Amino acid sequence: MAHRLLRDLEADGWERSDFPIICETCLGDNPYVRMTKANFDKECKICARPFTVFRWKAGRDSRYKKTEICQTCSKLKNVCQVCVLDLEYGLPVQARDSALEVDTSDVIPKSDVNREYFAEEHDRKVDHESSFGKVRPNDMILKLQRTSPYYKRNRAHICSFFVRGGCQRGDACPYRHEMPVTGELSQQNIKDRYYGLNDPVAAKLLKKAEEMSTLTPPDDTTVRTLYVGGLDERVTTEDLKDNFYSYGEIESLRLVPQRACAFITYTTREDAEKAAEDLAHKLVVNGVRLKLMWGKPQAAKSDLSSGGGAQEEQSNEDGGAAEQDDGVAYYLPPPAPLSDNPYYPSMDPQRMGSVPFRKDEASSSNSLLQLQNAYEYPEPQPAPAAVTSQEQYYHDQY
Repeated sequence: MAHRLLRDLEADGWERSDFPIICETCLGDNPYVRMTKANFDKECKICARPFTVFRWKAGRDSRYKKTEICQTCSKLKNVCQVCVLDLEYGLPVQARDSALEVDTSDVIPKSDVNREYFAEEHDRKVDHESSFGKVRPNDMILKLQRTSPYYKRNRAHICSFFVRGGCQRGDACPYRHEMPVTGELSQQNIKDRYYGLNDPVAAKLLKKAEEMSTLTPPDDTTVRTLYVGGLDERVTTEDLKDNFYSYGEIESLRLVPQRACAFITYTTREDAEKAAEDLAHKLVVNGVRLKLMWGKPQAAKSDLSSGGGAQEEQSNEDGGAAEQDDGVAYYLPPPAPLSDNPYYPSMDPQRMGSVPFRKDEASSSNSLLQLQNAYEYPEPQPAPAAVTSQEQYYHDQY
């Protein structure tokens, strides 16, 4: 607090900022987010210096979030001010440092004077250089990194009254009515997360990375195709070529948008094995994590159907009249009837209740066309001849 007597208000060591340093997940999915700003509202939970606190609602069904640490501490570790996860990979500090083999375990002094001096020295260091962004990510980082935001983390907290069985608000309660999950993951500390010590989430991720299996090449040496799954509209054929052509010559690349997958075939088996070994569990294209597997060998044509040969011979004997149906014809409308005079339901004389004279009773199993032929409509009577005289008229009538 000795700096409060200085004339320069900027030299007091307190943070003044206009926008927080937060990750995409903590910001939320609402593009029209409203954010409040409070200067020197709280003290940093790491260095205990006053800093500017920002508060906002991360989404419609999310809770209100606020910054927890100052921007100086955030820049030192390259972490979010809210969740204290890495801004680039979305990993805890312990998992990131273990994967990159970097030692960032700093000890902040306990006394007020030493703490302020420590913070000022780091402020000068942050302004001129940064220790992050200079190390190339290794295989473990690429396997564990989160490429898309995880908005489920912004859900409301669990209602403590519901856990005790005394919540009276029901559906109107803004908190979740669920039972809490117990275990190691429920015991988390923000300082342990920041310094990378005894972090249960980082330990779980590191254990998961060690248990990841490698892609074992199939026994069939003729298989040279790799399966790529999890595609969407952001991934194109050119993007896949840019990621796979460096491992060898590509014989064919077939993209199947309906199945959200692609098949990449190399000219040699060695190139396919090298690509599968280097890109397994770490294939990320345009921010989309893709699944890589070996393609399955196709079954021989003779094994698909035992009667296929006889059917082909029959079609050949017929002069090729019976050709193989195209798959597209399945989705076409049915063809028009082959008869010259098609019969329609409106041509049925019994449709409107009238029953004209017919020669014989047709069986119920006959078709409508047979019924139509069975009916005989009476021919119209010719008009009477002109009467010439009254005598001739009586002679014709009586």
